[in-house]
Amino acid sequence: MSDSPNPPNGIIEILTIIIDAATLSKKVIDTIQEVVPGASDDLKEKFHWINCSLKNATQFHYSVVDNYFDSGRYWKAPGGDGPFTSTTFSCCNGDGAVTGVTGGTAFSLWLDSKHSFDFAVGWTDPILGSMKAGVVESAVAKDGYNAATREGGHIQSKNRYKGKDEKGVPTEFYIRISASPGKDPMSFVVQQVLVGDEKNDEDSTGGEIMAE
Repeated sequence: MSDSPNPPNGIIEILTIIIDAATLSKKVIDTIQEVVPGASDDLKEKFHWINCSLKNATQFHYSVVDNYFDSGRYWKAPGGDGPFTSTTFSCCNGDGAVTGVTGGTAFSLWLDSKHSFDFAVGWTDPILGSMKAGVVESAVAKDGYNAATREGGHIQSKNRYKGKDEKGVPTEFYIRISASPGKDPMSFVVQQVLVGDEKNDEDSTGGEIMAE
């Protein structure tokens, strides 16, 4: 699939000052290339477990807004975090129960004090079946779970967002998110992409910006 943006549903104006293309590109690369901690030995003793990596390659803060479990529980629950950060959260089978671990988590990426971009990720390590990962534009965690597939996938925001840089120049961007199945880690990458800079963005990362 092409990395060029699909026609947006709309353009939403935000009040946040948008960082320049060169700074954004460097920070995105640094965030994506950051090595995240592996699963702890205690987690690996569980019957089923997943160590999830969440990389926020944007200039925005995010928070958790919904959780869903079809089976299992969090070992280390996800939380909110700041711009250009990498973190992990982990899941495992329920205590005293031989189950898999399957569910989803929804987040809000806060673009300014009034506007957010909502997305839900799904992750599964079932007793029967394949490990899966998925992502969808939604504030409902179960939607992320329902979107999980063996291949994973990626999305871009239905809308574009428009602000101004430090020099007052109008700037547009969209949000792109990838989901890659795996056990340690299962990878989710959230990326801010400036409209018109997609080719430079791809070149600067060797065409592998969607993957860790």
